[in-house]
Amino acid sequence: MIVNFHSMRILHLAKYYWPRSGGMERVVQGLAEGAAERGHEAEVIAITAFGDPPPGKRRRTPVKRAWSFAPVGTQELAPAYLAAAWKRADVIHLHHPNSLADIAYALRPSLAPLVVTQHADYPSFKYKLPSKYVLWRAEAIVVPSRAHIALCSELRGFEEKVTVIPFGIGERRWELVPPPSPGNPPRALFIGHLHAFKGVDFLLRALELVPNLRLDIVGSGPQANRLRTLARALAVDDRVKWYGEYPDEDLPRRMADADFLVLPSVSVEEMFGMVLLEAMAAGRPVITTDVPSGVREVNQDGVTGLEVPMRDIGALAEAMRTLAEDAELRDRLGRAGRERVRQRFSLAAMTDAHLKLYQQVRAPKGPVPVENSLTKR
Repeated sequence: MIVNFHSMRILHLAKYYWPRSGGMERVVQGLAEGAAERGHEAEVIAITAFGDPPPGKRRRTPVKRAWSFAPVGTQELAPAYLAAAWKRADVIHLHHPNSLADIAYALRPSLAPLVVTQHADYPSFKYKLPSKYVLWRAEAIVVPSRAHIALCSELRGFEEKVTVIPFGIGERRWELVPPPSPGNPPRALFIGHLHAFKGVDFLLRALELVPNLRLDIVGSGPQANRLRTLARALAVDDRVKWYGEYPDEDLPRRMADADFLVLPSVSVEEMFGMVLLEAMAAGRPVITTDVPSGVREVNQDGVTGLEVPMRDIGALAEAMRTLAEDAELRDRLGRAGRERVRQRFSLAAMTDAHLKLYQQVRAPKGPVPVENSLTKR
């Protein structure tokens, strides 16, 4: 159900934006476009860097892109971002981690209330001072799962501001994905950046133990060359297709070839896993690890997919073998996953909850009347 509110001017201070593909980028796009569809003025400030795909014409909300001259650690050197962030707004929504947005907000004179989404903590202590100032100034802090409250150390002392709003996706794009063609060899899929915490090396070692299974790997990153070398060493390279960085709008094509998706994460750096929602919405079962993060609040073991211990190659191989050989189980888990996305992780529900929150933080002040989800079970 779409909820209508008085029109607001909403400014998102993001790090990157579509068509760069990633969990945070998908969330910002969903919130901005969802608000625009409901009659609000939503604008996004984001960084563009060398090698980013061109924006194209698919834009339902204005986006101001600040050019980055070079990365500095995990951040970008994009001074134009500071000026771009000086936009009139009724609500400012800042997405962490993004130190440039923290600085931009600290420098701008604004009476607009601030909402912060804590996607994850900063990887380095040197960015935490401006982050703490922003969290102190925020009227409300959003996290997508209860696990974030425990895992995000930067939230300590700000718990009374925290509310849980699960991330959501537009289901229709994924519900149109057809089932895999019958008669083909079973195929697993991994989508994500190739960083060590993603556990793709464990996925390749598990693939060695399931000889009838194929694997598609979509994504790029610093581990790419090492992983390709590992696949050759394990003699599984003839069963692995490497697609590299893939256009976001074409990802449903890759999902259409897959029987199930695997997210073999080995660290709580995997905070949520938006790709799980996309696979579930497409009717694909998922395999995840027992990483103690929001991932465990998305996939329900034995209901929407299978869960295995982190770094357990044998258990991961057994889970992949089970799904590869049991079409009836894949179908049952896939249908349950699709229904779970509809009920709990829809884009409409995420958008409406945020619009309600924006209205609350704009209300005349006494205590901010934001329902604190820490009291909910």
